[in-house]
Amino acid sequence: MRWILRYGLAVLMIISMTLCAAHAETEGICRAVEQGIRLHVDGMYGGYPHSVLRDAVLESVDCPSGAAELQAFHAIAVPPPHMRIAVMRPTGQGQQGSLSVMLFSQGHFVIGERMSLSPFSRSQSPFSIKADINLATARLWDDLAKRIAQGKPIIP
Repeated sequence: MRWILRYGLAVLMIISMTLCAAHAETEGICRAVEQGIRLHVDGMYGGYPHSVLRDAVLESVDCPSGAAELQAFHAIAVPPPHMRIAVMRPTGQGQQGSLSVMLFSQGHFVIGERMSLSPFSRSQSPFSIKADINLATARLWDDLAKRIAQGKPIIP
């Protein structure tokens, strides 16, 4: 009986971790730039399913496009960098929410952006955060390009 409890619990933990890992999958984005970026979407948006939030994020990420942004991206492009976007908007009308975008390269933090959700985003479906995500990721690439232009190291 102890054997069943001990190993049954271990098997149950492995199964639950596998299910959680499926929820925390990464997506490939910006594939036209170098080898692309691996994206991980985290968080919650007022009771909506995580898949709806993930779809909204995937449709709104800004990729590096200007010459300076592409030059900065090239410095961290191999292996493909990892971007983590976390959106938090508590359930309830008018609740303040936040958005965090972090870029990692070779396991090291490179740069990040954090902002509050716009008033429009706080009261609508997850697809209303598209402009906020686009703005945050555009700022991230611009800040990274400025860091390169100033001669600062890519990975602080």
